[in-house]
Amino acid sequence: MNPQPPPPPLSRDLPLSINPKQTHVVRTFTIDDVPLTTCRIDPTGTFVVAAAENFHIYRWPLAGPQSARTVLHGHNSWVRSFDFSPDGQWLYSGGYDDRIGIWPLGDPTPSPERMLVAHDGWVRWVRTSPDGRLLASCGNDNLLKIWDTSNWELVRVFSGHQRYPYAVVFHPDGKRLASFDLMGVIKEWELATGKVTRQWEAKFMWGFDKKFRADMGGARDMRFSPDGKFLAVAGLTEVTNAFAGTHKPMVLLMDWEKGEFRKKLRVDSRGMAWGIRFHPDGFLVGSGSPSGALWFWKPDNEKPFHTFKLSGGGRAIDLTPDGRQAAVAQIDRKLQIVQFTAKSA
Repeated sequence: MNPQPPPPPLSRDLPLSINPKQTHVVRTFTIDDVPLTTCRIDPTGTFVVAAAENFHIYRWPLAGPQSARTVLHGHNSWVRSFDFSPDGQWLYSGGYDDRIGIWPLGDPTPSPERMLVAHDGWVRWVRTSPDGRLLASCGNDNLLKIWDTSNWELVRVFSGHQRYPYAVVFHPDGKRLASFDLMGVIKEWELATGKVTRQWEAKFMWGFDKKFRADMGGARDMRFSPDGKFLAVAGLTEVTNAFAGTHKPMVLLMDWEKGEFRKKLRVDSRGMAWGIRFHPDGFLVGSGSPSGALWFWKPDNEKPFHTFKLSGGGRAIDLTPDGRQAAVAQIDRKLQIVQFTAKSA
């Protein structure tokens, strides 16, 4: 019998495999004077954008140098939420100045095509529909609004939250919305009718500070899994002193199909979970502040299987389209790009 020929040699150019325990920083972008508030990577993986407490938006080529920075001016308050058109040509920003910014991201120095007065009070969140035809927003007027991205006309208003809705997202099927408010109330809405179809209370993600007589809660990030089966909500729990930051980070993982709370993902630190993403390899990655860490969870385990220390508190996280890297907006003025693989030789 003739021996089998040896297998062909592996290509030297094969990409390194994903391994969260080998996460490392590959690039750092820095601004001058104030903390960052949020960040996103565009759908093509070309640009990363970040907002800061000086009201500016910053854009860098993801693989470019610090010197390639472009500054976008238009808001006169903080921006806490971004989204994009599916082709990456348009950037949408939600500001605490009541406005949504619409930016042609492909321009060399983008200026807003429109600053849309969207809510009576802070625009806390903006999110694009799966087909890009609609944009959802929520604000301090306790309303959710749906906008037509072709002409920016108001399509529908959703009312029902008694306290500020902090985040709103489209279900991947494009027919439903989910929202989360200050008091931990989660609502599912039917897009076509504006009716609430299901509702839950996550009171463990809310607390009342008796000294300051203030409520503390709300979602700092919210994401559906790509298949729409699960919802992850980043926030806090165990509030004892809201203004001193005496509370603990938590990510609530919901089984959306069954309508059940599946896991309360926790970490042993003080602060807030500010960002959460479902990674294509089946784990979740979150960011937190002021502890300054990335946390990696398996969906069935409440405690992270790995923690990566950041140089400053992480206020937001976003993944590249291939899942190999992430951008993290930090309170130490840094936008760090981390890679979930071994370091290249």
